[in-house]
Amino acid sequence: MSEDKRCRHCDQLLVKDAIFCQSGGFKGQEWAQSQSEKEDMVQQSSLAGETVKAFMALVRRTPLQVAPSSAVFLARQPRSMLVYAASAVVLLLTGLGVSYGGEWLTYIGFTIAGYAVPLIVLAYIVRSDVYEREPLAIVAYCFGWGAFSGIIAGVLNSLITGPFLGAGGAGFIEEPLKIWGVYQIAKSARMRNEFNDHLDGIIYGAAAGAGFAGLENFWYITDMVLNNAYPALFAIFIRSLTGVMHISWSAIAGRSLGVAKATKGEIKRSDMLPGILVAAFIHFLWNSLPSDISLLIILPFTLGGLRNMIKAAVDDEKRWGFEFFAPDEKE
Repeated sequence: MSEDKRCRHCDQLLVKDAIFCQSGGFKGQEWAQSQSEKEDMVQQSSLAGETVKAFMALVRRTPLQVAPSSAVFLARQPRSMLVYAASAVVLLLTGLGVSYGGEWLTYIGFTIAGYAVPLIVLAYIVRSDVYEREPLAIVAYCFGWGAFSGIIAGVLNSLITGPFLGAGGAGFIEEPLKIWGVYQIAKSARMRNEFNDHLDGIIYGAAAGAGFAGLENFWYITDMVLNNAYPALFAIFIRSLTGVMHISWSAIAGRSLGVAKATKGEIKRSDMLPGILVAAFIHFLWNSLPSDISLLIILPFTLGGLRNMIKAAVDDEKRWGFEFFAPDEKE
């Protein structure tokens, strides 16, 4: 192996494509690019450029082009997760109760059906994090936030989307609301070290999308079955597809937050914008185009993009040495 594939400090051979020496840890950092190059790239970034990158992440499996910030290796301090688990339950029940009163209990079968597929897809995405699993309590909190944000979305859609934007504009209301709770986790003093990179952003974003999707699904399923007399299985199937899309849109927005954390070591509110713009645009197309086009083109494109984002993020963590240096955290 060539000399540049050895650790500069301990002279150990590096794992193929690895950035970090498996025996030297942080002292054996082997950056793919110099820090000056990295700083130049970060400074030259723009909203338009980052939005294009966020979209292209759906099209091809591209690794991050800069060496990661040391923030990707930070471990959260041991803290009780109970408050987040309890908050998740409160947020979920508040979202259901305020939105539907007691109907969600009366038609509990429809409630469960509306959440079933989003939860299955979310579980698949959570399990894709092979090197450093996120605490289930925080995933649940983001899920609960997604359901709670449906209350606000319902009000704003009535006041803004319907009169001024049309049905296609709902994404420009819903996507920022869903990802706001993820942003709060990423910035919180208690949990910000848990939010390490773009894979974490995808997972927490997907959780918010799943919570929102299930809440929204209840209304559509009951309306389709009780008022329009569609077969229940048909209604559940159709709404499950939209639920998966909500997960994907929020994952796109969450990824942008994670990219900012991985590259800059910190997150600002403006870092939400690239992912939100891409997610809202795809959401707009999904709502505006004929159903056949949405199902045959937008759906497979978005699901393929979600897979690309997840695979690329996992590959990045492997390149960074997460097999050996993933944050060591115990629930």
